[in-house]
Amino acid sequence: MNSQSDEGKSVKISLSAESIANYFLAVSHPKRIEILNLLAEESMDFADLLRETDLRKTALSNQLTTLTDRHLVKRVSHGHYALTTDGKNVLRVIIDTYKKSRLRKEEERERILERYSYRSDETMTKDIQVEIVQLEPMTVASVQAISKSPEDDAWKKMVSFAEPRGLLKDLKKNPIFGFNSPDPSPESGKYGYEFWIRIDPDMELDEGVTKKKFDGGLYAVTRCNLAKEVASTFMQEHGMLESWFKLGEWFKASGYKMGTHQGLEKSINPNKPDEDLLLDLYWPIKK
Repeated sequence: MNSQSDEGKSVKISLSAESIANYFLAVSHPKRIEILNLLAEESMDFADLLRETDLRKTALSNQLTTLTDRHLVKRVSHGHYALTTDGKNVLRVIIDTYKKSRLRKEEERERILERYSYRSDETMTKDIQVEIVQLEPMTVASVQAISKSPEDDAWKKMVSFAEPRGLLKDLKKNPIFGFNSPDPSPESGKYGYEFWIRIDPDMELDEGVTKKKFDGGLYAVTRCNLAKEVASTFMQEHGMLESWFKLGEWFKASGYKMGTHQGLEKSINPNKPDEDLLLDLYWPIKK
């Protein structure tokens, strides 16, 4: 018991606040965090890091020097860099601590409140928060599945196509939309679901993936927690998301006309645990 106590005390005494501070100064810059995060996926060439970080050559070189001096990043060959074990540990601690922090939770709450704050192009009712959004034309890669669980089956196809191409890393640049295709019917236990992801028009596709052009359009949009709504009493009784029903009721009283473009569901955080999955519902409208 005493030996364990003495051991703990000796470790505490040996720690230098200045050394620890200098060590973590190596990651006290957003670009260095970004570099660590990029290298956590795979080792990368200098040119690839230059493109991904949008830094000048001298600036990137300086950031890499700081990280290599602290043994968080290593040069595995000329112009090719990888994360060290220390780098992986430091990045994991930083991300885990931030995810659990009160600051992160407050920032998320502020972001959601800001999204649904009153603006000239938004309408809010007592039971539902609605934002008017104009989707611009885009080229999309489309996958579809028809089964008893088509969302899961179509999503597997989408991941198989999109993940190797890095499309899932930036959902702002490559947003993902989905919709029933075809709709469920009382006669059949099967129905269809189709996923879209925005791509560059000249991207080559895999077999079973279709390229489509979407003309865009005006939408009324609301957000829901998918897992909670799927498990709700309303879903059990009516066979639909309650937020879709409320959005329809909002539309009836809104003064807008029904649009002819495709209604959509947008995946906000598809890689999150099921209980945290968020979905934006897009009701097509026109003035």
